[in-house]
Amino acid sequence: MKVVVIDDSPEIIEVVSLCFQLRWTDAGILSASTGAAGLELVEAESPDMVILDIGLPDMEGFDVLREIRRFSHVPVIMLTVRGEDIDVAKGLEMGADDYITKPFSHIELI
Repeated sequence: MKVVVIDDSPEIIEVVSLCFQLRWTDAGILSASTGAAGLELVEAESPDMVILDIGLPDMEGFDVLREIRRFSHVPVIMLTVRGEDIDVAKGLEMGADDYITKPFSHIELI
């Protein structure tokens, strides 16, 4: 399994990586701290899943999701502090497969 994590927090990337590697020892975790770098990774690597934050330094995660959906149907999980109903609805309507708010449980993520 290959997972791309797009988040500007090194701590979140580390926790997500650990969660996946504990459950799936062969999981390959690739990460990007900006939306642009994340888009490049998704396009180049064709991952099995994308974990995407909304608050990125160069662009909003919703815009990253919109771009991903232009070329891929890869499952995308929004993982963000923005838990307002409007944000959840927007993410799911734009094509996210799930929406998890931070702080999160590793069990919920897996």
